[in-house]
Amino acid sequence: MRWIAVVFSLLASPVLSLSCSPPDPIENYKSIEASSAPWGVAVGQLSFNMGKLPTERFKDPNRMPEKTRIRAQFVGHSLDANGFKTPFQANVTLEVQCILSWCGMPTSGTRYLAYIKHEGGKRKVFAEPCGANLFPNPSNRTLNKVHSCFVGGRC
Repeated sequence: MRWIAVVFSLLASPVLSLSCSPPDPIENYKSIEASSAPWGVAVGQLSFNMGKLPTERFKDPNRMPEKTRIRAQFVGHSLDANGFKTPFQANVTLEVQCILSWCGMPTSGTRYLAYIKHEGGKRKVFAEPCGANLFPNPSNRTLNKVHSCFVGGRC
């Protein structure tokens, strides 16, 4: 009887759990730097209507949207050679991505380090289940490391 429970848990575990490595802003920076797509980096407050976030979470993975797009505002500072010094304010599309019933769950009004993709004349911010591309409440140490990468320093 015990072996049935073990077999069932081994078969079910990939479906029932999403395993994420802790997101690393420096590794993400390296990925966007290597990308052919144009990206920007900013730190600031992301504001949006939280009522638009996916709500079927944990109910039925077959009904979860793969992506939910929400109009948002990002206000803060963009990264340039001098650091995060240039005032930045833009309308962005917050793209909340889901895998099965797990979705990125950003919080409106939170300060984020954001990797912002420029696509088709629009800016996109991605909220993924594992947290890549949108890092809440970044430390000054993290921001200094990202700046160092940007200017060709130690990354």
